[in-house]
Amino acid sequence: MVGRLYEARACVSYKPSTLSPFPVLKVRLLNVLLEEYPVELELPIDTGFEGSIMLTREDYEFFRVGELPRALWRTYRTLTGTVVMRVARALAEVGGKRLEVYVEAPYVGIGRRLIGREVINKLVIVLDGVKGECCLASPQ
Repeated sequence: MVGRLYEARACVSYKPSTLSPFPVLKVRLLNVLLEEYPVELELPIDTGFEGSIMLTREDYEFFRVGELPRALWRTYRTLTGTVVMRVARALAEVGGKRLEVYVEAPYVGIGRRLIGREVINKLVIVLDGVKGECCLASPQ
């Protein structure tokens, strides 16, 4: 068999930026007590982030109930140096699919919202740059 066919669904328009728009996914998050985070997030897709989901320090407070012991926190090397990340267990709902994930926020600093490779690698995603849409996809 040559090639594969996918049906795009749950499409989200790219968000504007200074130079060019960027793809996002709509994500609902729940903490380990199954309490839903009050807002659905549109998280930028970041293939350069190895983790699951990065949040701001303020967002992270909602998920502290599932925080892992400090010995299990993650460390990333960046161009500006090493960054220690607090880590908590959580659930993410993306396009009707529920995934076990880790949410992370920097121990020092503000952080930002984005979705990384640990989640991206569990999904089939179509990036339609011409239409400016990011879609989840299902095999036909």
